[in-house]
Amino acid sequence: MRFLKLLAVSTALFLTACHTTVYVPQAVNAPALKEKHEFKGNVGPNNLQAAFAVSDNIAIMASGQYVYRNAFYGNERGDNDDDVFDRNVRGGAFEGGVGYFKAFGNKKRAVFDVYGGFGTGGFHTLDESYYDYGNGTANTADYQLRSRFTRGFIQPSFGIVHPVVEAIFSTRFSVVNFYGLTAGNLARGADSTHTSSFYQIGNRPRLFYEPAITFRVGYKYVKFQMQVAAAACLNASPGTYFSDYFQPVNLNLGASINIAKWYDSFKH
Repeated sequence: MRFLKLLAVSTALFLTACHTTVYVPQAVNAPALKEKHEFKGNVGPNNLQAAFAVSDNIAIMASGQYVYRNAFYGNERGDNDDDVFDRNVRGGAFEGGVGYFKAFGNKKRAVFDVYGGFGTGGFHTLDESYYDYGNGTANTADYQLRSRFTRGFIQPSFGIVHPVVEAIFSTRFSVVNFYGLTAGNLARGADSTHTSSFYQIGNRPRLFYEPAITFRVGYKYVKFQMQVAAAACLNASPGTYFSDYFQPVNLNLGASINIAKWYDSFKH
């Protein structure tokens, strides 16, 4: 229930707030591995994920994210507040991790795992004032916002894994250290409060709570995957506009591949 409430609130904020995104949370890699030498991969429009069980209980995983949005995410107009997504955000991230997993039951239908890892990335976008003052007439570099970051995370998950359907709930905490924050000389116009908020992002590491629900539907080796995730900064500085810069909701689609049985057959 707490997750659903957080997701509802985050969605409401997401749909009504201004969007100038310098941090897009990465899709949560929730493999739910069950046995040694099992491999799971996920391919989506903006994400590539892989996980491999090196032993009966230890696994490694890696994920890559690429974001390049365009006018598909918004209309040409003078008011950027109507966008559901920041159509100007560009960038990406990469992370890797190692974890422990355990399957329960005679048929190993229930799986618990916990991963920890590290990643890095960066994003850039156009400040909202571009649409008020410079749209179509100014050098976009004058309105550009940039950020880079490193990220450490810990991610416990619990899932039900069936040959046809999988459902996994992940509770992820990420500590994100922003650096290299730069703003064009016309970004935020004369609004010094917003400009100050932007640079305060990098004052100290930021703690994010990023719960996610992952669904997979298919049969054994190939399944369609959908993931809904929320992201909330737990230590935003009072009086700042951090919600303007952090994308609070992610919806990710893709195809999941599990080649554990194939791998075993190749060994003999």
